[in-house]
Amino acid sequence: MSSIRPSLAAVDMISIKRENFRPHSEEELAWWMESYVSGHIPDYQMSAWLMAVCWRGMNETETSLLTKYMVQSGKLLEWPSEMVLVDKHSSGGVGDKVSLVLAPLVVAASNHQVRVPMMAGRGLGHTGGTLDKLESIPGFQVNLPIDKFQSIVETVGCSIVSATREMVVADRKLYALRDVTATVACVSLQTASIICKKIAEHPNSLVLDCKYGRAAFQSNVEQATMLATSLISVAEENGVSPTTAFLTRMDHPIGTSVGNWLEVSECIDILKSGRGSKDLVQLVVVQAAQMLVQGGVSEDLAECVDLVYNTLLEGRAFPVFRDMVEAQGGDTRVLDNPETYPSAKYETTIVAPQDGYVTDVNAMTVGRAAVSLGAGRLEADEPVDATAGIVFYKKVGDQVTKGIVVATIHCERSNEILKQARCKIEKAIEYSTTQVQVPAIITHQVSSDGVQEFTMPTVLQ
Repeated sequence: MSSIRPSLAAVDMISIKRENFRPHSEEELAWWMESYVSGHIPDYQMSAWLMAVCWRGMNETETSLLTKYMVQSGKLLEWPSEMVLVDKHSSGGVGDKVSLVLAPLVVAASNHQVRVPMMAGRGLGHTGGTLDKLESIPGFQVNLPIDKFQSIVETVGCSIVSATREMVVADRKLYALRDVTATVACVSLQTASIICKKIAEHPNSLVLDCKYGRAAFQSNVEQATMLATSLISVAEENGVSPTTAFLTRMDHPIGTSVGNWLEVSECIDILKSGRGSKDLVQLVVVQAAQMLVQGGVSEDLAECVDLVYNTLLEGRAFPVFRDMVEAQGGDTRVLDNPETYPSAKYETTIVAPQDGYVTDVNAMTVGRAAVSLGAGRLEADEPVDATAGIVFYKKVGDQVTKGIVVATIHCERSNEILKQARCKIEKAIEYSTTQVQVPAIITHQVSSDGVQEFTMPTVLQ
């Protein structure tokens, strides 16, 4: 038990926040986190406090202190001083496979000047998880010892793993609890959870993708701005500087696939050919370019965009991805020949009911359908199916003719589950005889200096 115990009980911590009497002190938050990690605060009391925080919020100082003591619940990584480390984090979305292309692309485009140590998460609810996608590659290991993780970052240039049990112990416990108590979408708790892992990982700087829209935890640009501002402030106050953010739309699925191996296969194709869905390429290239700016390659974002995009087109990021997969125990044969990967047992298609254009694909409905197919989970320990998911052949703005295949749905579990998911996905897709304008995927850039509207570089338009 902590020797820094304030003169109050657990129920008092809950009352202070529930009644919004005053901000928590540093002493209180230090004791609260240490006591929870050591098992002296039960889940039911922590759940009540988390709900009170969601209701009343926390000020910037409280959030920063909560983050600090979540970091101190585990080990802090140390790196060679000459190594330039830049990480990226997304607040979560449907079809968000950006990290799989971005990490090796940053390494290749910078000629190994910038390295990417990435501790990622699993899918929960309608959002997919980077670790689940990578684990669909046979043999790929995400639970690596810290020294192995650091060795791969040093030799290959990037590594994507789960936070070890030695790191951010408080976040590991709180993350599972928040998911089952409807306390995920709270800016202060989101900030502390995201940033504590990044501080423990200890990169020099950080680029954030804060999503907003109907399939994001933040429903509008104002909420996303609030989250980005909070993340930047707490990260920089704790030494991860600069930290910047892009605000990006999450109304439609990203790329052409939703589901673990299906998304990996899409990324392999992009890494080899340099070509892919416009929205996915834009997200990858812009965020990778900003990582090069923060890594000291160039101060000019447009120059870094050109460098990154040319690297992608030349296929130079694929060998780095392949090396990372091999270093983490993955079977590289499926990267070289993805067509050899087993298919799901059940499959069906969706066809366009009319001539015209696709005007909407509801990402929230698609994400929930993907979970029902087995591609995601509703509980933290629930297994996922590697081959389940959806591949879209038409996206918002694309022209269709009656009877053309718009999507293919894959399921391993049963034909009945497949049929139910098909009904949901059919309702998610809307058509019109009039073409719609596809909204910009990246709308704003945020830094400690403020918020600016973002204009997509010409080469990516």
